[in-house]
Amino acid sequence: MKRIRHIIRALDPKAYAGMNRRERLEALRIRRFAAVALVLFLVVAMMTSCSVHAMSVRMSSRTQATAQTEKSVASAKGNAGKTSGKTRRTTAEKRASEKRSAEKRASEKQSSEEQPQEESAADKALRAQSAALSDEDRNRILDQARKTAQNSGNPVVQYHYCVATRGDVGSADDFANAAFRILNDEHGWPRAGAVFERSTDGDCDFDLVLSQASQMPSFSPSCSVQYSCRVGQNVIVNDDRWKGAVQSWLDAGGDLARYRVMVINHEVGHRLGHIDNETTCAGEGQLAPLMQEQSMHLDGCKVNEYPLDSELWIG
Repeated sequence: MKRIRHIIRALDPKAYAGMNRRERLEALRIRRFAAVALVLFLVVAMMTSCSVHAMSVRMSSRTQATAQTEKSVASAKGNAGKTSGKTRRTTAEKRASEKRSAEKRASEKQSSEEQPQEESAADKALRAQSAALSDEDRNRILDQARKTAQNSGNPVVQYHYCVATRGDVGSADDFANAAFRILNDEHGWPRAGAVFERSTDGDCDFDLVLSQASQMPSFSPSCSVQYSCRVGQNVIVNDDRWKGAVQSWLDAGGDLARYRVMVINHEVGHRLGHIDNETTCAGEGQLAPLMQEQSMHLDGCKVNEYPLDSELWIG
């Protein structure tokens, strides 16, 4: 305690003034020691303060870095979750879309299978031409043919015909149905006074025959395997022509249904007294005469399946 008071007295300027020489020297040593101690204290304090500040800064940086890392990780996890969720949604949507497309294709395929494709006009004409005939249909067609014949100004002539086949041509039903409609069409030979009825008792004015192409010469050496023919009471239609017409006639704007009308009217025209090419093409773009050999040449004329006004006679 005495030592402390001695130090305090040495540091006191007033007390220093009253000291003797020996005491002043002692006081000076104490002051120098105190000054050194104070300097050392200040240095240590400053160093400690700097160290604490540095540690604080490092801790703050580490804290911020940790927080940023945690935030990045959380953000990455969130983004990954969003991406995963989006991917799952995209995959689910894609599968749903593919399923809908597959169901639509299946529905369209089923609809296509259930509903036949729309027929062309030519196909409809063929089907209607060969459709089955009821008694009512026959009577209606015959009545119209008789009216046309009576209004023609020519004597009405009733023809009975039989239907036959030769060779491998299949059933004659479609051929017979088509022939009845064609022969009694109001645009055909009824305009010349002719009416045609299929015989039911075998008493025939002529036989209408559908023949296999290779069998055509069996009727006469003059009958070609390529075309239809008439020999005596036989009016023979070549089955190849019946099923396929001729390409030049089709290329000129005709179709198979119209060709069938032309070939029957032309060959029956021979039975009525007409000959091939008795009248020829009157000029480019004009209708071809029915009795012109249209299967072989058109000579610039348009295809035509009915007799022209100049051909409306029966020999």
